Amino acid sequence: MQSEAITFHPVVIGGGSVGLLYAARFLLNGQSVELVTRTREQAALIGDRGLSLFTLDGRRETVAVNASPIDDGLPEGDLYLLAVKQTAIAELLPLLRQLPRSARVLALQNGMGHHEQLAEGLEPGQHFYAINTEGARRLSPFEVEHTGTGLLRVGPWTAEPVRDPLIAAFVAWANRCGIRAEYVDAVEPYAWRKLLANALINPLTALFEIPNGMLLDSPHTLRLMRELFDEAAAVAKRCGQKIDEADWQEIVSICRNTSRNLSSMLQDIRRHHRTEVDAINGYLVDKGKRTGTPVPLHETLLRAVHLKSGMETAKGEAAHDRFG
Repeated sequence: MQSEAITFHPVVIGGGSVGLLYAARFLLNGQSVELVTRTREQAALIGDRGLSLFTLDGRRETVAVNASPIDDGLPEGDLYLLAVKQTAIAELLPLLRQLPRSARVLALQNGMGHHEQLAEGLEPGQHFYAINTEGARRLSPFEVEHTGTGLLRVGPWTAEPVRDPLIAAFVAWANRCGIRAEYVDAVEPYAWRKLLANALINPLTALFEIPNGMLLDSPHTLRLMRELFDEAAAVAKRCGQKIDEADWQEIVSICRNTSRNLSSMLQDIRRHHRTEVDAINGYLVDKGKRTGTPVPLHETLLRAVHLKSGMETAKGEAAHDRFG
């Protein structure tokens, strides 16, 4: 009950699908929020047109939001949702280090490796982590579609003696607003399971250019997913994680629950942006080498995504040169 009495002032850092989704949900449930975008152009568009959320039942909700570019620094707040790619964390760390000690940073990154960066740059007890399994797709710089339900698990990376009141207040607020959320004692085991899901779903949907659900439509992709799961599970077990058949079934459920969703990796390739494949499959390949666990399929996927990303970027540059 104590957590429900605590108020918080959130700042969402990142104007991608997850950042826009949570900024819109904050506002639609009566919670003020500041949104920080990568570019000044996106901030201006959101300021002019508002932020539009397309809900699961097909409604369009548009709300006004205070948006500013990262070049203007971080606005005042006490809860900072870090909804950017892992590749952006290093450049944000100098700003995050300037936050007051009482502020909390809640990281929502895919893959692994961001914990090490934040733990080195922030004070103990200041950085927390969230595993989000909901689906979202950015339709434009100021429009986002909610494409699938899921669960938000929030907590410290490893177990702490007491729960943080501000993070607990956020979790309580989320549940009151219809966002399924739970405070977990340690996020690391869930981060590993999310890593396995991302390592199966993201590269395959990016290579085949299909939404998540179509991976379940063919016995060939389903078998490939299972073989990738077995490789990744072997690495996770060598790293002290308990992975079993229930984790495979959860990945299948994620595919089904986000069937219309286009993975972030596919969206990045289409936009000629850098993907997170190094923080996902690359992390597994690195851990496989360190633990002596063969992961030939993940090595192949890693190379294939890099190749496809490079080819798509080259095609985009060629088209720009041709048509100006």
